[in-house]
Parts: sequence; C-alpha cells; structure tokens
Amino acid sequence: MQGYVTSISRKASGSCLLTLTLVLSGLSLPGFAQPQTSQQGTLRLLAGSGDAPSGIADGPASVARFNTNFLKFDAFIGTAMNGEGKLFVTDPGNHTIRKIEADGAVSTLAGKAEQPGSTDGNIAQARFRLPSGMVFDKAGNLYVADSGNHSIRKISPDGMVSTVAGKAGAPGTADGPAAKARFNTPTDVKIDAAGNLYVADYENHSIRKITPDGMVSTWAGVSGKEGNAEGAGRQARFLRPKALVFDAAGNLIVNDAGEMIIRRITPAGIVSTLSVGPEKFDKNKNDQEIEYGEIDGMVADADGSVYVADRSSGKIRRITPTGDVISFVKNKKNELYSEPSGLILAPDGDIFICQRDGNILKIKDGGMVASLSGPVYPTISQDGPALEARFSSPSAITADHNGNLYLTDYRHTIRKISSSGVVSTIAGMIDQRGSSDGIGTEAQFNIPSALTLDSKGNLYVSDRENHSIRKIDAAGVVTTFAGKAGKTGSVDGTGLAARFNRPIGLAIDKHDNVYVADNGNKQIRKISPAGVVTTLMGKPNGSNKPRDGDRKTGNLVDPIALAIDPTGNLYVTDRTSVRKITPNGKLTTITENKFAAGFIGPHSTQDIYRMSWGIAMDHAGNLLVSDYDNDVIRKISPKGKITTIAGVDGYRRIQTGSLPGRLYRPMGITTVDKNNFAIISGDNVLMMTLSENP
Repeated sequence: MQGYVTSISRKASGSCLLTLTLVLSGLSLPGFAQPQTSQQGTLRLLAGSGDAPSGIADGPASVARFNTNFLKFDAFIGTAMNGEGKLFVTDPGNHTIRKIEADGAVSTLAGKAEQPGSTDGNIAQARFRLPSGMVFDKAGNLYVADSGNHSIRKISPDGMVSTVAGKAGAPGTADGPAAKARFNTPTDVKIDAAGNLYVADYENHSIRKITPDGMVSTWAGVSGKEGNAEGAGRQARFLRPKALVFDAAGNLIVNDAGEMIIRRITPAGIVSTLSVGPEKFDKNKNDQEIEYGEIDGMVADADGSVYVADRSSGKIRRITPTGDVISFVKNKKNELYSEPSGLILAPDGDIFICQRDGNILKIKDGGMVASLSGPVYPTISQDGPALEARFSSPSAITADHNGNLYLTDYRHTIRKISSSGVVSTIAGMIDQRGSSDGIGTEAQFNIPSALTLDSKGNLYVSDRENHSIRKIDAAGVVTTFAGKAGKTGSVDGTGLAARFNRPIGLAIDKHDNVYVADNGNKQIRKISPAGVVTTLMGKPNGSNKPRDGDRKTGNLVDPIALAIDPTGNLYVTDRTSVRKITPNGKLTTITENKFAAGFIGPHSTQDIYRMSWGIAMDHAGNLLVSDYDNDVIRKISPKGKITTIAGVDGYRRIQTGSLPGRLYRPMGITTVDKNNFAIISGDNVLMMTLSENP
C-alpha cells in the first residue's frame, strides 16, 4: 500500500529525538589536502545567476546553503532537537553542525566550513571532520559521531567541544576507558534513559556502548568481524551498521546498511531481524513490490513504528513492529522526495526531512509540505542578457568559430549564448516534449543531451528520449538526421532506417563524420555526412565489465561523452574510466578508477568517480574532463598524468575568481579558444581561463 505524508505525522516517543549520519564507503579518511591546483587561471560567470543549491552560507531560509556533496561518502544528514524544540543538523560536507530557527534561518553552531580538523575547545575554535549522527542528552549536551575523526565528540550547553571517546587519526577496535578506546568511522550515536551512549561503528561492523562513567564496550557484533547473523551480543554479526534509533519499547533499531537489513536489538542485547531487503523488505501485507533502496536516517514514533528515509527511491517508509512496510510520497501527484537523508519527528507531530538538494522540508500535521530552509528554485528558462538569463539543468555545450555557445536545456530546448552575451532559444518548444521537425521553436525535442557543429555550421543534437540524431541547419530548420522517434534498436543503415537507444554524447571529425555515444546500446556509432550509420565499437547487451580490444572484442559499459583529436582518435568517458578508440578500431583504457565502487578519499587527484558528462581537448592534446560527482575539472596529459585544474573535491558550490575556485556538478565542457573553456556548472555557464596553457 502507498500512503501520503498526511499519514506519517505521529507523536515521537520521549527519548527518540533523532539523528543524522554520514557513512564513508569503506575508507579510512586521510588528512584533507588544502585546496590547490596545478594550473593558474580564473573562473568567471558567463551566464546564469551564479547560484547553486549547495554552499556554505548562513542566513535567512532562502539564502542558507548546505554542502550536498556528503552522499559521495555514503553520508546522510544527522538531525537532533533539543529540549527547547530547536532543530540542529550536521552538515558533513562542510564539516560543521548547523542550527535552524523556526523561521528557517540557519547559523553555524560549531566547526568551520571547508576547514576540517579535530580541535577541541570553544565552538569558534573547534573543528570536526565529516560529522555524522548526533543526539542530545537530558542535560542539553549534544553528542556527535565525528566520523572522519573516528571519535565521539560532545558540545556542552556552554559551547565547549570535547572528545568523549576515540582519537582523531587513530582508527581501531579497542574497548576500555574512553581515552584508550578506538572506533573506525562511527556514523551514529543514540542515548538510552540511563545515559548510556550507543554507537554505530560503521567500519568495525559493530554496535559499541559508552557508559556514563566513560567505559567503552562492544555491545553487539564483534569489531572487525563482518557478517549477517542474529543472536545475543557478540554472537551477532553486522555489515556496516549506519543509523540507530530507539523505538517506543526501548529496542535499539539498527540500519545494517551493508546487508540492507533493519535489525532490532532488545535491551538484553538480543539481535533479530525486523525487516530485510531488497528481496524480502520489498513486500508488505498486500504482497506489493516495493522498490527498496539505500536507507539513511530513521526515527520512531510512540506507536512502535519506525520511519526510514529511503534515499534511492525518494520515499519515506514506515516499518510497523510486525515488519509490515508502508511507503509515503510527497503528495497526491506521487512526487518523490529529493533523495531524503535525515529525518526527525518533533514532539508536536511535525516532521522534518533533510533532502539531498539542500532543502529541509517541514511537514505539518495534516500533510502540508513547506520548505523550511535551503534553496527553492522555480523551474524557469529565461532568455535575455547573459547574467539575467536562466537555464534548467543544461547538460552539454559547444562553441562555434565566432565565439557563440550552444547548449542543451532539460526543458526540451536548444539555447544560444551569443559572443555579445545574449541568450536566446533557437530550437524546441519549452516544456513541450515531442519529435516534430520544423523551423526553430516550432520543432520539438525530448531531452536533448549533447550537440556538435560541423564545418558548414550545421548543429547536430542527440535527442536522447527520441532515440535519434537531429540536425539544425544555419537557417534554423530542424530535421531528423538519423534514427526514428519512438523506435529503439541497434540496426545500422541510412538516416531514418538506423536505430539508436538513448544516444547521449556527440563528436565530429574534420571530415564531418558524426560520432555518437549510443548509451543504451553500449556502443559508439558513426554517421557519415550522407547519413550512413555504422557501428564503430561495442555491442548491445554487452558485459558490464570494460574490456579493451578491437571492434569484435572491445567492450564499453556506460559511454557518455566524446571528444576527438586532429588525427581521428576518439576519446570516450565510460563510467569511471576514459577510453580511446584509434582510427583503425583499437579500444584502450587511458585512465580508470580502480576503486569503481566509490570515491577513494577527499581531494584525490588520481581518480574519476562514477561518471563524467563532459570531455574536451585543448590545443596541446590534453583532455579536460568534467568530474561530475567530485565537482572538479581534471586534466589528462597525452602521457596519462592526471591533475585537477578547477574545483576542489568535496566542496560543492560555485566560487568564481582565481583557480581552483569551486564548481557545482560540472557537466558539459567545450574549448572556446587556446586559453578559454566554457563549463556548465549547475544551472550556470562559467568561463575558465587558463593563464598558462602551452
């Protein structure tokens, strides 16, 4: 059964104030590098507002920003409410604890944005490193699972920060007195009626207990021993327990994230399974399938039910004491939450949901949803002077020889930024998805995703959801160049007889051959100027493992963006790697993230995480790659050396000025001239100027 938010406003049980948490994908965090770049230059705003959902700002609700980059570390936002009803959240990406007033105004309680550390002292001096779950005690002390420091910290009512247990930079498994005890990436902390603290010790796969007199013991599971087993205390096994909450009966509920299991631990320490997934957790009493995903924050009500934030599905789940699962969406239109992460159920029945987009929502009893704090962006696409223009999730960009820029807009249009700084819509009907050909804005597209220009000034567009390649000539006439709307496949042929499956990236060579990253088919296709489509590399339904080789043996996994050099070598971003296809059809891997399951550590300059939506080549043969999840631009030299030239890993926002600056989810990138490169960053277009680019 599926419900709406009107059904989940329930009174919270007395001691269950809530939490947040952050989790690191199996990594022991090193010291953070200072923001730096090997490249001299600047970033400036070329078009758009310059704003982004992520940032560091305190202030009124509409101005405040949080760092939404925490999910790269499997993080989720920690939340807590004090005895006065004040709401506090951890901002793990900014390494801070924030306070939110009733009107949504945000201030920083402790820590300093972009300055991770482990210093104790008053709140102005104290530093945290990826703070996670937290909880208040009856005396008003706030306990924080300081994940990156492998320690439990305390903020007293008088504003002093101290380390309760564990030691920064010293992960371990030791029990004993608090000063000698060691943790490994603790992600959540909760307190019982007797004042005992319970810790989700994520990388130690165990639940630890800290008594009021400071003795640390392993309460359930065995530190360093992962597994999946029920039983009493040390007989049980966990795999990366992530979040905790006490239910109304005094049981400790555990999100055993590695096994995708919700566990229940009785006050006597007996571990059992409350709900499992995805195979069994996805069914309720009506045997209805549920698209179960990654669970983040949890909260319990007075009736014994547990609510969980299902980040992957965008839903809130209610698990009853009997294990039945009921799902809730945002409203009667079945809108989903934006990757809900932290939850808190206030004593008055209000629910607070911390979303990945930086918004904190408040749901009043009765179901009314309002944004308490964070960015609220109306969906607009506005033409006009560049700094007054607005875009809606642009993804790809290209430049002509006159300095004009062309970009795709998610609202089914093609936009132009003239060299004189004026934005116009040159093709497509805003918010009117379709496949009609025609002149300019009479034509229709369905999520145009990439574009490229030929030597005659024709603009080619990968019309992703129409499974076709469209052509816009110099007079603005839109035609279907190859493929057919609504028809998927991998058939080669001429023009409309060919078939594609969700084509994305495009590139063009000096002979005006168009190359297509046919993403749904895991192929690279080639279209001659006459419209003849052939397959260059890959095969439909191929393996999910990349493999170098020739046309018959080479395998692509997730081709997205393309670039081509003057000699005809084609470069492809393929999930966590960059691949090269030579003119004679040989596929090789230029660079890859061997830690493909996740990010290897903050401020790494050696890996591309997850995927890139943009790649370009400069005049010296260097590849410039937009590293979407790490919020940076990487440069790959012809010899394969990787450096970061713009943005700083882990710091997601827009900051112009001297490099490295800051970027927000960079996507398309294109070469404008020898020293200038246009970058799509959020709903903005930035110009990166490199002062030394031999």
